[in-house]
Amino acid sequence: MKVPRTLYLLPFTFSLFALAFVGASAQGQDDAPAAAFRRVCSNCHDAERILSTRRTRTQWEEVIEKMIDRGAEGTSDDFTTAEEYLMRVSGRVNVNRASTKDMMTVLSISDKDASAIAEYRKTNGEFKDFDALTKVPGIDLDKLNKGRDAISF
Repeated sequence: MKVPRTLYLLPFTFSLFALAFVGASAQGQDDAPAAAFRRVCSNCHDAERILSTRRTRTQWEEVIEKMIDRGAEGTSDDFTTAEEYLMRVSGRVNVNRASTKDMMTVLSISDKDASAIAEYRKTNGEFKDFDALTKVPGIDLDKLNKGRDAISF
């Protein structure tokens, strides 16, 4: 008896569905910033398109101001909370200028690591590249590496 090819894919399809469901539950249900983002941004825009380009806090603020000028609806808290989500998910930081808060948010690093980076740049001058950044003593290089695409100099 020949088994249809689609039956071979059934366990794989089920696994993907289960992973997507668990991921959505873990990330989205209790995530107020994600909910604010969906509420104020997703009515007019595709979320993937919005999140496809990393931006600094100043750049996200400009985008949100334009959205408001064009009629986006929401409370001041909604827009502030959505901005925090955008920074966390699709933010960019210039490690030579960013606040410790922004480095913590965008790079998912600890306050200790963000403060060490800020202190090192104050003492030693601007970072030229990622290799120079890795010379900061005592920072979590694994986390820094994970956020590498969000770092500018």
